[in-house]
Amino acid sequence: MRRVAILGGGISGLAAAFRLRELARQHSTELELAVYERSAGVGGCVRTLYEDGLVLELGPDSLLVDKPRAADLLRRLHLEDRIVDMRAEFKGARIVHNGRLHRIPPDFRLFTPTSLPALLASGIFSPLGLARAAMEPLIPKRKGIGDESLASFVTRRFGREVLDRLAQPLIGGIYSGDPQRLSMRATLPQFLDLEQRYGSLLRAMQSANSRVAAPRLASLQDGTGSIIEALRAQIGEAIRTSAEVVQLRRESEVWTIGFADGTSAQANAVICALPAYAAAALLREQEPRAAELLDGIRYNSIATVNLAYDANAAAQLPRSTGFVVPFVEERRITAATFTTQKYPHRSPEGVVLARAFIGGALQPQLLDYSDDEIARIAHEELTLLAGITAKPKRALVTRWDRLLPEYGVGHVERVREIERRTFGIGGLTLAGSAYRGVGIPDCVQTGEAGAESAFGYIRAQEREGS
Repeated sequence: MRRVAILGGGISGLAAAFRLRELARQHSTELELAVYERSAGVGGCVRTLYEDGLVLELGPDSLLVDKPRAADLLRRLHLEDRIVDMRAEFKGARIVHNGRLHRIPPDFRLFTPTSLPALLASGIFSPLGLARAAMEPLIPKRKGIGDESLASFVTRRFGREVLDRLAQPLIGGIYSGDPQRLSMRATLPQFLDLEQRYGSLLRAMQSANSRVAAPRLASLQDGTGSIIEALRAQIGEAIRTSAEVVQLRRESEVWTIGFADGTSAQANAVICALPAYAAAALLREQEPRAAELLDGIRYNSIATVNLAYDANAAAQLPRSTGFVVPFVEERRITAATFTTQKYPHRSPEGVVLARAFIGGALQPQLLDYSDDEIARIAHEELTLLAGITAKPKRALVTRWDRLLPEYGVGHVERVREIERRTFGIGGLTLAGSAYRGVGIPDCVQTGEAGAESAFGYIRAQEREGS
């Protein structure tokens, strides 16, 4: 019987295992699967904790459910009827400006206004900043189509204020990256393409051809962790936890996987769904240049802080799903979510649940504090910015160390070169958030693509052996 080993039990690895099981059934192929995860549990950062009626999201609380891979996976896991949309009465987020919460400018597509009136009505730029941004249609498009940083692109088109006040907190927050390093081609290629096509983003926004429907950001009734539980129910017997992979080598068309406890296992194909730096360590002997490129993918760390308050203490919360914080505001959190205003059924009656984010690419030093200090910082910032009037009933700090990949300038080319160099290593594929997207649907897509590649390799081996 052919065997596939999946290294890493995050959502990419679990999605890969589930897809492999489906493919084996569809093609009546006997296939043994093993998912190796170093920690005691699976799911990576997709984790939901249930405690005294609270639904505590420790990692991502939402996903783009209209992305094809996400919608398809939820359907196959029979979770489509568990999808919950954001509460309409609180829809919309805020942004901190001069120490106060303001509505994120309407009629903007991320950092780009859809018209000059939209820009003028934004309310978060100085007269000088508005004047510079309004000049955008006069700025010539960049010659060549090479990559550049988010900071370079936004400053070149709209000026520094739009970068600092809007682009950095919105885009830097999604990718937890430094705008000076973040790649436009890897994160927002559509804006590069619009510039080349129309010569101006403002002109592009006024073209019907450039308008797209707003994506559907949603969650599940029991939190995003229910996706992990559904996957575990399908492939549970294949999961091996507390199994840290420290060595990977291939001899005579068979992979040998070595573990930290000195044991080993063998497989015909391997899907490596580990962070890029962990994959690099395993491939250093087999493909040193690919390992070097993998090591060049930077990772950032962040802490999430779930805070539960008596409803009376949070009576002054704005009717919003949360807020983002520009780095230039010199605050100690990067964003906050008003959890009970974002999704229904997240806490018992009389309790308000909020979540703050601390650290990231621009404030890594804050993660040197203890959990108690981080919880105190989160509460103090919510008190100052959101009007909380009493201490939390519960505070839970979750640290995600070296978890968030930062797509630096040249990332697309880097990934292509990594794939080119690993393609020839029989039966090996890479999956995870390090390559083509950091959201849950992106991770699912890489895991399923890895599964399809590994299954195709196994089938080819069987044909050659017959």
